[in-house]
Amino acid sequence: MIAVALVHGGLFPSFFSERLYQNLCSLPSSLPTLEEITDLDLQCKLKKIEAEDLMAARDAIMQAADSLSLLGSLGHINSMVERDHLVQAAISFYVEGKTKEALQQFAEGLSTLGVLNMMRIHPSTFKMAFCFSDKILKATDLMILFQAELSPPGSNRWRLEKKVEGFWRDFLLDVEDGVFEITLDQLLVFASGADRIPALGFFPQPTLSFIHETGRKYPEANTCLVKLKLPIHNTYEVFTKYMCEGIVQAPTFGLA
Repeated sequence: MIAVALVHGGLFPSFFSERLYQNLCSLPSSLPTLEEITDLDLQCKLKKIEAEDLMAARDAIMQAADSLSLLGSLGHINSMVERDHLVQAAISFYVEGKTKEALQQFAEGLSTLGVLNMMRIHPSTFKMAFCFSDKILKATDLMILFQAELSPPGSNRWRLEKKVEGFWRDFLLDVEDGVFEITLDQLLVFASGADRIPALGFFPQPTLSFIHETGRKYPEANTCLVKLKLPIHNTYEVFTKYMCEGIVQAPTFGLA
C-alpha cells in the first residue's frame, strides 16, 4: 500500500527509523544499541549485565536467563569482553534478528511498482520521503506551491490581483513568524485537506485565484483541485483579518 500510494502521489510515509531504512536499502549500519530495545524490562536486565564486576554480571545473566534463552544469547562468561559480546548478541537479535522475516515481507511489498529497487539505487533521494523528519512547512514552500492565475496584464483586475498577491506573500511570511494565530499547516489544510505536501506534489498544480465579487470577504478553496481563492481587499490589515478569521472559523476545510 505504501508503494502504491507513493507512486500515485500520496503523502510521505515519514515514519521509518534510520535503521529500518538502511536495512531495506541494504546499506551498512552501526550495531544496534540498548536504547533501540523497546521492551523496557529486557532493557533493564541487559543494563544490569553490563555491571562492572564480573560476578555481578554473571548473577544478572542468571536472572535474565529466560529472556536471554529466547534471544539465543544465554551463556557463561569468563571475561568482560565475553560479557559485552553476550549483551550485543542479545541486542542485535532483538532489534534485527527476530524481525528479519517481517522485514523480508515488508521489502516484498515495497517492491511493488519498482519502489524498493529505486530506493536502493537512490537511497539519499528517497530517504526524505520515508524517514521521520521534523521539517517544518515554510512560507517559501507555499509560495512555490501555489501558482497565481492573473487577469490580462495592465487591466484593472490585474492591478488589484498583483496587490493582493503581494499581500499573500507577506501574509505567509508573517504566519511563519507567528504574527497570527494560525499556522502554515492550517492554511494548507484549508486549501487542500492535507497538512503536508505529498511526495510527488499535488496534481493538478495548486493555484491561486481572486474573488472580485463584492460581499465575499473571506478566503475560499476547492480542495479537490487545491485551488485557493483570495478575497480582494484594499489594505493588508483588512486582508489578513479576513484571511485569519476565515481559516480559523471555517466549519470544514475549504469553506469560510
